Amino acid sequence: MLPTEPFLHVSLAATLEAEIERGMWSPGQRLPSVRQLSQAQRVSVTTALAAYRLLEDKRLIEARPQKGFYVRAEIHPLSAPERIALHVERPDESLTRETLNCLDTEANLVSFGTALCGKELFPIEALSRCISSTARKHRELLAEVSFSPGSKRLRESLASHASSWNCQLSADEVLVTNGCVEAFGLCLQAVARAGDAIVVESPAYYGFLSTIERLGMIALPLAFAPDPARAFSDIARLSKERRIGACLMSTCVSNPGGTGLTLDMKRELVELLERTQIPLIEDATFSDLHFESTQRAARSYDRTGNVLLCSSLSKTLSPGLRIGWVSGGRHHDALVSLKRTMSIGQPLLIQEGVAEYLCSGGYHHHLRQLRKHCQRQVEQTAQIVRRHFPAGTQFSLPNGGYLLWVRLPDTVLSSALYRRAFDAGITVAPGPMFSPDGKFENFIRLNCGEPLDASRRGALLRLGELAHELVGSAPG
Repeated sequence: MLPTEPFLHVSLAATLEAEIERGMWSPGQRLPSVRQLSQAQRVSVTTALAAYRLLEDKRLIEARPQKGFYVRAEIHPLSAPERIALHVERPDESLTRETLNCLDTEANLVSFGTALCGKELFPIEALSRCISSTARKHRELLAEVSFSPGSKRLRESLASHASSWNCQLSADEVLVTNGCVEAFGLCLQAVARAGDAIVVESPAYYGFLSTIERLGMIALPLAFAPDPARAFSDIARLSKERRIGACLMSTCVSNPGGTGLTLDMKRELVELLERTQIPLIEDATFSDLHFESTQRAARSYDRTGNVLLCSSLSKTLSPGLRIGWVSGGRHHDALVSLKRTMSIGQPLLIQEGVAEYLCSGGYHHHLRQLRKHCQRQVEQTAQIVRRHFPAGTQFSLPNGGYLLWVRLPDTVLSSALYRRAFDAGITVAPGPMFSPDGKFENFIRLNCGEPLDASRRGALLRLGELAHELVGSAPG
């Protein structure tokens, strides 16, 4: 049994080091993931990661981006002084997309990493009443398995909501999924194959990048902002040089940049991809949170079924429900078949309860209030960053959503800031997570979805101080 002292990670690291020395882990062998280690040893994810970091500092193991931790083929232990210098100065190679998601579940950390709204901003009471009412009226749903594309009532409600994006859909054109990540994963499998290049925005949502990699495809990042015309030209050129399986992007409010395309650019993109026979997988996850108005989707310009529209209720209604959906155009039947083969369907009781809420008419009122909260919280966060982060820090306010994409001075590596912030009980999303080739080293993404109470305000001020330390200047 491991001790329950503050230095539990030291004991865990010593145990793993002894196992490596005894040959229980071979050179080059993959170690358990951070989450697997925490579960096996009955420690927190934070403790498990800290243990791996100690072993990395000793050069006993290495982190391979987006793959996990491996025993080093050649082991060169460090002296104590080297170890201290490495801990402070070296960019954190152990930082993976999985690590961020795991760490942000830790209750003792102030999270600016994971993109989630505060729980108090969701209509939990109203949703709970609708789900409870459905359970009382339709208890038989607890014993049913959904082999269909989803509850017809929910699909009708989602299709109706899509009309606010100028998309005219029927219930038969909607497939309910386990969140939006599954939706665009199904789309990629339906239209592309391993080895294909997939055009993504640069920077790109790390969920896109992880899914593309797991499917054996290659992310091809293009910068659509501030010059979409150049990106369109690049797509036309690249389509003649290699096989491009799909273009996967958010056209209204992107993650992490918060940017979008104009109506003319959306139309031009749809027409270009049709000419080059490249399917467009459109992510509309944040479309309902655009600050100005409801936005028209690129799908609304599609006349050939080449656009696959994906969205989710996780960012706007409740993340715990895990309800996403997709309308696959001419590929829709293939999506339904893939979903049935891989994960059958979502719980019918939850689907019917959510449909009850959507039909009650309260969703659009809730969205109006949520937009106001998100915009105010983004602006409040931006004010603190502007006043308390180092000179040279830059950002543009997003079109919508609750994410702030911040460029730090060139001398500040986001991985170094991440490490210092983590030691201070704060998490952020470092820029390289949003690039397949490690770019954006001096960028961070800040989640503004949580109300900026005293704790979060203090954490943000501390983050600014840490950034000042990394450029060698005094705050203020």
